[in-house]
Amino acid sequence: MEIHELLIPTDFSDTARNATDYALAFFAGTPCTIHFLNTYTPDFVNSRVMAVTYNANYGEDRMERSSREGLEQLVDTLSRQSHGQGFQYTTTSSFNLLTEEIRQQVSLRGIDMIVSGTSGASGLKEVFLGSNTVRMLRVANQTPVLVVPREARFRGIPKIGFVTDFNRPYTVRQLEWLHATVTRFEAGLEVMHIGRPDTQTELQSFHRKQLLLELDALDPHLCWLPPEAGKAQLIERYIRDSGIKLLVMVRNERSTLEELLREPVVKRVAFHTPVPMLVLPPASL
Repeated sequence: MEIHELLIPTDFSDTARNATDYALAFFAGTPCTIHFLNTYTPDFVNSRVMAVTYNANYGEDRMERSSREGLEQLVDTLSRQSHGQGFQYTTTSSFNLLTEEIRQQVSLRGIDMIVSGTSGASGLKEVFLGSNTVRMLRVANQTPVLVVPREARFRGIPKIGFVTDFNRPYTVRQLEWLHATVTRFEAGLEVMHIGRPDTQTELQSFHRKQLLLELDALDPHLCWLPPEAGKAQLIERYIRDSGIKLLVMVRNERSTLEELLREPVVKRVAFHTPVPMLVLPPASL
């Protein structure tokens, strides 16, 4: 799968800048357009306290100016740092909710992937928190999302972990994303399942054999994790012990990821590990 249009929401925090730096390294050598998005809403909208019109307008103008200036400074800095790498940049400053603006940008620009830092706070107010990343994953029904923890640094991806419950088949498009990512980095691939072989249903066994057949060219290694603890804890332990540098999960209905998206478990998985997570969209309805 080729990446031509990349969307990076930013609040200008260190976490958001780290996600940007990670994305530039992740897509190095891939000419693409990177669309930076910053959203803002005045304090009275979020606090539900109605302010007088003059103060509201003043606050909105101040936030718009700060948003536009922040985006201009970011692009100026990156243009000098990434000269010759084939990246082009656009910016959008929007008076809107983050998730709603993401939905519009994905449709308007034909976004191929979203890159999200996991937390952060702008100089004006907190507008891009971990909970927003969770909402973003729910909004991006047709777009992959690369979630980058604040401590992640790109140093190559020698091994990728693909978490599956074997409850359903994967679409051609989902497998294309996985193939492309593994091939791009010449990475080893581990297919991880929480469970034991002797407790699988016939349907799970069928899907497991089919998946391994479809991934045969990538020479995957199958890793079984006995369900001796919560899924979040097991995945954290797996990440720590396996040496993988990227976790891949698919947002199918009632999947492992859907369970992890329920608060507060998702915070431990997505935000408290040093490994980025590539979330692939569910099968199209």
